Parts: sequence; structure tokens; C-alpha cells
Amino acid sequence: MRVELNKDNATAVMGNLWPKVKEALASGKQLTLEIKNASRSCPQNSKYHAMIEEIAQQASHLGAKWDAEDWKRMLVWQFCKDQKLNEGKIVPSLDGTGIVQLGQQTRKFSKEQASEFVEWLHAWGAEHGVTYEQ
Repeated sequence: MRVELNKDNATAVMGNLWPKVKEALASGKQLTLEIKNASRSCPQNSKYHAMIEEIAQQASHLGAKWDAEDWKRMLVWQFCKDQKLNEGKIVPSLDGTGIVQLGQQTRKFSKEQASEFVEWLHAWGAEHGVTYEQ
């Protein structure tokens, strides 16, 4: 079961949840309760993917054009570095013939981080001559 809590519904949701938890525990089940920040929303996800697509169409890096997936990796890495988040690591490939970037993924962004990423993309775009239609 997954529930979204906010200041307006938390008391009611927790009150409604307790009888279900109590019944499950009484029947011998073990439960895990995890409380974490809300993940990024679908509209946020759509927004920054659209922005990254526009960057891919308008910008270049190292004199080359890159597809949206490549841009996403570069932009997320830079955003995480700028925000002092865990930007990841660059490690040798398993066969030692190249390098692999490991790091932050947008699917792990909180709602707050996703909002900050959208704002960061606006600023990055303004600095690099990207205009957004949306």
C-alpha cells in the first residue's frame, strides 16, 4: 500500500491506516513502514524531458550534436554537481576498454529536486542560447 501524505490529509490517512495495520499485525504478519519525501511527479518528469529535447535540438557540446538521452546524462550530472548532490562516479568498464558513468537518476529525484532541476534547466538554457517553447 502506498499513500500520499500532506499537511491537510495526514491525520485522517494515518487514522484510517491504523486499523488495517493493527489487523495485519494481529494476524501475525510483519510489516515495513517507509516514510520518505515524495518522488517527482509525472508533470515534472514530462516538463524536464521536453526541455532536454529542446536542448538536444538547439545546443551543441564539443562541436557536436547529441541526442536527448546523452544530453540528459550530461545535464543531470552537472545539475547534481552544482547542487552538491551525489553526482556519481566515472569508472572503468568491466573489460577495461572504456569508461562508464554511474550516478544520479532523475527517477530518484524528490519533487523538490525535480522543481530545482527544471529551474536549473531554464537558467542553463538562458546561458547557452536555448529557447523553450513551453
